[in-house]
Amino acid sequence: MDRRPLFLGLVFLSLLANAGAVGVSVVPQPLNVVLGKTTLEVSHLFNFTAADSHSNTLKMAFERYLGLIFSHSNSRDPDVQKMLSVMTVTIDSEDESLQLETDESYRLEISAFPPSAHLQGATVYGALRGLETFSQLVTYNFLSGKYQIQNASLSIHDKPRFPHRGLMIDTSRHFEPIMTIRKIIDSMSYAKLNVLHWHVVDSQSFPMQSLSYPKLWNGAYTRQERYTVDDARGIVEYARQRGIRVLAEFDMPGHAASWCVGYPEICPAPDCTQPLNPAANETFNLIEGLLKELSGVFVDDFIHLVRIPKISL
Repeated sequence: MDRRPLFLGLVFLSLLANAGAVGVSVVPQPLNVVLGKTTLEVSHLFNFTAADSHSNTLKMAFERYLGLIFSHSNSRDPDVQKMLSVMTVTIDSEDESLQLETDESYRLEISAFPPSAHLQGATVYGALRGLETFSQLVTYNFLSGKYQIQNASLSIHDKPRFPHRGLMIDTSRHFEPIMTIRKIIDSMSYAKLNVLHWHVVDSQSFPMQSLSYPKLWNGAYTRQERYTVDDARGIVEYARQRGIRVLAEFDMPGHAASWCVGYPEICPAPDCTQPLNPAANETFNLIEGLLKELSGVFVDDFIHLVRIPKISL
């Protein structure tokens, strides 16, 4: 298939070099690969089917990957019986909670004789990683006008080497529109990254809405460069559907000058806006209330908070 324009081009180039060592162009390199010597043609009528699973996450992934894989118009399948036309997907666990310990392993078996394919994921997120691998295996032959898979029959057993594989964006210093964040998340899924470290707030701006403390986002760059609570929930869910956790960062007590725009009473003085004032009860009341609110928006087990400033004595 034609690969999508990727934000993570440099990462992909380095990983492709390793993938070539096992004779299969999959990034990152799978844990274990067994290759055949047959070129298997794939029907333009190809489809995924979920065996004994009612996961909406999986069904939405099927739709995404069909569009990504089969991007060229093609109606020339002279002998469909000799082509791969369906892949069966099974998942061992229906639990769709996504945390650091989530199992993302999968097995992908593609047979050339007869044409068949089966993907087994430990969880739905393991299945997502297998779907991404499959999408990279399918290529379009412009000379024959057909989709194909090289090195069939093949078997891939894969699991991540690292449970945390992240990318950070800093919207406190460089505001990013919602659609841009979604494109970054899409690119991360193509590289099988699984953590979006979202540096939401720092000294430069406080773009995030708080319903408990509505003046906090007075510290945003402008009234247009803000995220509502529903925006944040939408990003978290968009990422989850692609097997990506959102780890939010709200720097405090240092790097917190933007907090003082809306609530100057939590800062030491008008000419000293950080760190937050530990001598004021208002400081701890605000922090406690904000963290309680954030726990209902950012559902990951982890949140990044502390930035202790250096103090010269």
